[in-house]
Amino acid sequence: MAFYQYLCAASEDCLHKSFNHSLEKVGVKISKEFSSHAQIFAEVKIPNTESISKVKVIISWVDKNIKCCSVEVRSDEPFLKKNTFCKRIANELKNVIPPK
Repeated sequence: MAFYQYLCAASEDCLHKSFNHSLEKVGVKISKEFSSHAQIFAEVKIPNTESISKVKVIISWVDKNIKCCSVEVRSDEPFLKKNTFCKRIANELKNVIPPK
């Protein structure tokens, strides 16, 4: 499984207000069914595959008092495979949601 994680800063007290635009910019859609006030769950289908594989993004509070969040990006692609879609999404997210 490909997996990337980093810490970032939220601009607001609400995760959705802080990250909704950035996730949309990268093409990742928030799941309202699996998201809450404390966590955002979002995903995007891996293109050019016949499988239903998706890259999943989870943004959650580490410390809401200092607006510190964790960003996790994961997929079922092999971690050692080069140039995975998961890595591409993680890098694009780092451009729009910079690491702390």
